[in-house]
Amino acid sequence: MNKHLLFFNIKTNIIMFISFTGITLMYSAIATAMFDPESTALLQEFVDILPEPIINMMGFTNFGSELTGYLASYLYGFIFFLFPMIFMVMLGNKLMAKQIDDSSMAYLLTTPNSRVKIALTQSMTLLLNVISLILVNVVVIIIISEIAFPDQLNIGKFLGLNYILIGTLIITSALIFLISIYAGDYSKAVGLSSALVGYLFIMNMISKLSEDLDFFKYTTYLSLVDIDKVMNSNLFIFLAGSLSTIIGFGIYIISIHIFNKKSLTI
Repeated sequence: MNKHLLFFNIKTNIIMFISFTGITLMYSAIATAMFDPESTALLQEFVDILPEPIINMMGFTNFGSELTGYLASYLYGFIFFLFPMIFMVMLGNKLMAKQIDDSSMAYLLTTPNSRVKIALTQSMTLLLNVISLILVNVVVIIIISEIAFPDQLNIGKFLGLNYILIGTLIITSALIFLISIYAGDYSKAVGLSSALVGYLFIMNMISKLSEDLDFFKYTTYLSLVDIDKVMNSNLFIFLAGSLSTIIGFGIYIISIHIFNKKSLTI
C-alpha cells in the first residue's frame, strides 16, 4: 500500500466524507436525543396510521420502549443503508473508474508502484471511509445515550448490530470496487453500481412489506441486518458479521487480482 497516495485520497475526498457523515450524524443525534418511552409510544401510534406495507418497508414496525430497539428501528432499516451506499457509489467509482477514464491512472502506473499496490491503496481508501462513517455515528450515539439516558443503551447488542452492518457494507463496497475495475468507463461503472445498490436496497424493502414476500430476503444480504435476531442471538451476530466481512475482503482480493491482469486502455 502506498501511504502517500492513501493520504492524498483521504485529503481529496474529505469534503465528501464530511458531507455524508454530517447527514447521517444529524439523523443519529436527533433520533437519540428524541428518545423517551412515552414519546416513542406516541410516535408508534402516529406511524401505525400509515399503510402497513409502508411501515414494514421503512423498518418502523416497532419502536419499542427501550433505547436499543428504538434506535435499531429508526436508523437501521433505512438511513444507515441509503446514505452509506450512495457514498460508496460516488467514492468507489471516483477512485478507480474515473481515474482510468480521465487517464489519471496512467500517471499512477508510471510511478514505481505495482498495480497491486495502487489497487490495494484505492481499496483501503474506500474501506476506511465507509467504516469511519459508521464508527463516527456509533461513537456519537453511545456518547449521547450515556449522557442523556445512562445505562439504557445495550451497548453490546448495539455494537453487534453495527458489526453486521459494517460487514454488509464491506461486501457492497467490494462489489462496487469490482464493478469499477471491470467497467473501466466511469459512466458505465456508476450506472452498474447504482443498479446494484438499488436492487439490494429495494429487495430488502420488499421483503419487509408482508409475510408473503418474506422470501425476498434471500435475494439480498442486507437482510442480515435483522434486528430481532441481533437482539436474541449472539451467535447470529458473530456468524453474520464475520462471514459478511470475510466475503467482502475476498471480493476485494479478487478485484485487485483482476486489475493486476486487466488490459487497460489508458
